[in-house]
Amino acid sequence: MTKKLTCQKTDVGYLVRLMQGTRVTETLGAFFEEEGISAGVISAIGALEAVELGYFDRAARTYLRKTFSEIYELVSFTGNISLVDGVPFMHAHAILSNADYTPIAGHFFDATVAVTMEAYIQPFSVTITREPDETTGLKLLKLPHSR
Repeated sequence: MTKKLTCQKTDVGYLVRLMQGTRVTETLGAFFEEEGISAGVISAIGALEAVELGYFDRAARTYLRKTFSEIYELVSFTGNISLVDGVPFMHAHAILSNADYTPIAGHFFDATVAVTMEAYIQPFSVTITREPDETTGLKLLKLPHSR
């Protein structure tokens, strides 16, 4: 079996490197489950291809999805981790740049690692879940305190 990632646990989280050819969402989801990460934050850089991004159409209450097939620099990747139906779920956004330095950005659905993806994952000591929101049709963070 081909190695999908390497990692180093730190005093405040994990430094993770996803290998070339790895599918991002599946691999990170499996990592979250194996490490028992039910809440946290993630940020990353690297190079991706076959990137599926989305833009949320509020009126239609759905994501418009588009796949970008070139190889892109992953300029910025930021998101959070929570539980959806008891399974770790990553909600992330990405900014990519092509060879012409033209940025594209959106809600991150998935991609294949073209060269590397270096992620920093900081788990939280609490469990955070998402629940359906009637107004948007999305599963939004369920946080216990409001002000």
